[in-house]
Amino acid sequence: MERQLIAAFLAAIILNLQVAAYTEPILQADKDFAQKQKELYHLFWHLDQPTIHSPELYEIAKSWNIADHIDDYTDKEVANKFLGLWKNGMLPRGMLFHVYSNLQTQMISLFDLLYFAKDYETFYKTAVWARFNVNEQMYQYCLFLAILHRSDTKHINLPYLYELTPHYFFNDDVIFKAQRIQMGDVENENKNSYTINANYTGWYITQKHDMEWKLNHFTEDIGMNTFYAYITAIFPGWMESEKYKLMKDVRGESYYFLHKQILARYYMERLSHDLGQVEYIDWDKPIVTGYYPSMIHPTGLPFPQRPSWSDVPLYKYKNVERINNIESRISIAIDSGKVMTQDKSNYYEFYKDYMKDMNYLGNMIQGNMDSSFLRFYDSLDGLSRNILGYGQNPSSKYQGILSVLDMSVTNMRDPGFYRMYKKIVDFFLKYKSNLPLYTQEELEFPGVKIDSVVVDKLVTYFDIFESIINNGVAIRNEKEAKSVLIKARQQRLNHKPYTYNITINSEKDTKGWIRIFLGPKYDVHGHEIDMIDNWMNFFEMDKWVVDLKSGTNEIKRSSHESFYVTPDGIPTTEFLKKVQHTIDTGEGYKYSSQMYGFPDRMMLPKGKSEGMIFKLFVYISPYNEYMSADVDIPVYGKKHFEFKPMGFPMDRPMYYYDNTMPNMYWKDVPIFHKKV
Repeated sequence: MERQLIAAFLAAIILNLQVAAYTEPILQADKDFAQKQKELYHLFWHLDQPTIHSPELYEIAKSWNIADHIDDYTDKEVANKFLGLWKNGMLPRGMLFHVYSNLQTQMISLFDLLYFAKDYETFYKTAVWARFNVNEQMYQYCLFLAILHRSDTKHINLPYLYELTPHYFFNDDVIFKAQRIQMGDVENENKNSYTINANYTGWYITQKHDMEWKLNHFTEDIGMNTFYAYITAIFPGWMESEKYKLMKDVRGESYYFLHKQILARYYMERLSHDLGQVEYIDWDKPIVTGYYPSMIHPTGLPFPQRPSWSDVPLYKYKNVERINNIESRISIAIDSGKVMTQDKSNYYEFYKDYMKDMNYLGNMIQGNMDSSFLRFYDSLDGLSRNILGYGQNPSSKYQGILSVLDMSVTNMRDPGFYRMYKKIVDFFLKYKSNLPLYTQEELEFPGVKIDSVVVDKLVTYFDIFESIINNGVAIRNEKEAKSVLIKARQQRLNHKPYTYNITINSEKDTKGWIRIFLGPKYDVHGHEIDMIDNWMNFFEMDKWVVDLKSGTNEIKRSSHESFYVTPDGIPTTEFLKKVQHTIDTGEGYKYSSQMYGFPDRMMLPKGKSEGMIFKLFVYISPYNEYMSADVDIPVYGKKHFEFKPMGFPMDRPMYYYDNTMPNMYWKDVPIFHKKV
């Protein structure tokens, strides 16, 4: 039943609607919630200088002893195990931390200590103690996840990652300039506020044969990279669903749908810049696309580079041999319909329950803890990241050299990320192509017809965004940290607001789900793409429920209402003022149950100044109250679901790409790019 209640995890969630009653909850923070918000928010800043930035927390840490509070954890063994690891020596402070390394046992033990604290007070004091006693990067990761997944910290707002760890969002020259400002080496009329102009990597490193720099505004967008880090935090691969109460029956499918959506959006951005399909990766041949990250870790170490047209390094050959075997095993499972399970005498059979199949396949390919046979199928995802990242083998267990593909917060910066996931998503598409095509009965909505769809003029442009990057520099005291404001100013893609105006004729009073997709019409050569080869390139823009009355229904839907999107958040300085005001006065502030989503301004591809034609697909299907439910999800908040495959009906090939089905509507829409 759990699988049925949440089976459309990403594709079937809605934010708002024109005439139905489903809306995203807007919550009111009271004084107690605001105090909790302030306490937890404060824990994240200047972790590399904890006693300088938060001396008052140090006093709490000194008075808290985990050994004296073993009974304050729901599982005593969790506390005992952590204490054993800590006393024997854990990852030292000041060292790099990598989730999927030999340090995973330490990381899980720290997370468990936070996650299994019996109450908020125990959780908070444990978190304060850990801030001063464990590696700062491991601590930040575990605290971030614990707040997301604990029930008593639900809806607590987390710091924006681009403010928290600016090293992973801006080039090293920006961090260097910020450090000089903090040291007092830069003169400015306003000595309390400084702004640094930040460029993308392509401004510094471009090669004539490599046009990937044209997409730096997409791959290095701070909102897109933050989005990916948040979404992957819902289902970390190392988490066991049973142990941590994850929504296990949609875990694998959501992994597929997330990356399929990103690839579809990325392809449309490529076409806007006259770039074609993403090339395939062959591990036994040179990697076409290189990457030269101009970033440094907070420890000062640089990121590994991957030269264009370079062979996979010799020290990765063992993993290349392994991944070739894994890819073969997954292909055989898809074609034969039989998946090896931990019980080798039994097989799981594909093509009997399609939605369950996608979950099995996703878990198997990601190689998460719900995989049917992790030892046999390993992790295609993890092996791909390891090989393509070109990270060096460490000389000791505490000297990791991390690539951008080793951390979710930097993944999307590397053009190789999209090549890697095209190869991975193709396994899912192979499975989808083996399914029977949707029949007319599965797709129709008797008595309902979409008469017209009118969309406002779609216009994109580049605007300026400023990010606070104070947390990326060293401080001398807490007062200095609060008195000087350093910002990075950067161009980013945006679009003007637009509205869908949909006219639907219904023969009776009824309800329906409306879905909107956007996809390419022409390839890079100007040839129209046949839909049988194009369905996987459609990006789901929105989905919501409508009440239809008998007769003509005029429905309006703003682009800002889409489930997928969230607007730009307010800076930390402004947010904390709201929180403090509530603490001081008791006047609560409003906040959304949705913590983060796809950046609103990035929904449309850039297009062209003269206009570039894309294809819009609008589809309405019957609403069934027995096939829908409300579910509360980390990051997304409380949402309304339908029990359909993610991306339905563009989740597999179908015959009905013409206008013969009245509940489908296809429309060519031009996207214009203007200089502002």
